[in-house]
Amino acid sequence: MFSNLLKVDMGFELPKTLVAHATDKKDITGSTIFIFDSPVVCAADKRGGAQTTRQIDALLPPHISLGIDALVLSGGSAFGLNSATPVVDFLREQGKGFGIGKVKVPRVPTACIFDLTIGNPVAPSYELVYRACEKAKAKIEESEQGCIGAGTGATVGKLYGIPKATKTGLGFAFSEREFSGIKIKNAVFVVLNAFGNIVSDGKIIAGVRGDREFFDFVEKGILHPPQYPEDYFSSTVLTVGITEGIFTIPELSMLAQTLNAGVSFSVKPAHTPFDGDISFAISLGLKPANLFDIVGEFYRLTKQAIINAVNMAKTLGGVPSASDIVWNK
Repeated sequence: MFSNLLKVDMGFELPKTLVAHATDKKDITGSTIFIFDSPVVCAADKRGGAQTTRQIDALLPPHISLGIDALVLSGGSAFGLNSATPVVDFLREQGKGFGIGKVKVPRVPTACIFDLTIGNPVAPSYELVYRACEKAKAKIEESEQGCIGAGTGATVGKLYGIPKATKTGLGFAFSEREFSGIKIKNAVFVVLNAFGNIVSDGKIIAGVRGDREFFDFVEKGILHPPQYPEDYFSSTVLTVGITEGIFTIPELSMLAQTLNAGVSFSVKPAHTPFDGDISFAISLGLKPANLFDIVGEFYRLTKQAIINAVNMAKTLGGVPSASDIVWNK
């Protein structure tokens, strides 16, 4: 049996949801897995031009969606799509999946970031991901951010490639607010691996490193790399928004668009041809909710999750985090 909602002191929980991180600091890659104790409704929104995905079609119109059993975010680019296999095997052993006669088929959409040039060009191993599923938990600690799971190899500011990029990672933000007398929990997770710089309050807080400050290449009118080596600009921001609210697929599609709108507020430029940005909006289907209330929450939480992905990251693979950068005087 999967865990139910528990009381926590530090961090947060969402009902029906377990979260697991498979982290490989040696190869600098990893996966983050969301497992649901019963099927949940999900919609996706794709932006940019460089997606690497598995089973995403059913989350986009006009496909019929019967729910998902888990969601996988992974490093490893196309190799990382194999991270879905141990999750599918784990769920099958638990008797989870869409029933067709005596057969149950787990539905596990998967999206990957390109992190092959910061560490070794490999994906998280089958064993690492499977063990993470076994240890998946409802309690999500606030400290479980930064270079963890799918964010292990994440970087931003790729105009001149990894040598001038800034280390980021995975960030999340959550809330429990009362709307019309009903308390609703929401959470947003972001794997921040953008081509662009990250902006907060009009200031670049992570991105392309110059000699004395971050390089605002958008302001300079430079919107593409001076050369096009593939390993310099393969980027992606993956965003997952989860709400207790009850929503239809069309409404979730709008919430997924909201998540990407939050990305475009903080990432400059966002959704470029070099980015495979995808957002996922998930309804746990527990409480009546107003779409516009959750739009506001998802937008606000996305911005905070992005800031957390910057602030919680540590230097890794020779790429400094924003907090570790030493500027020339």
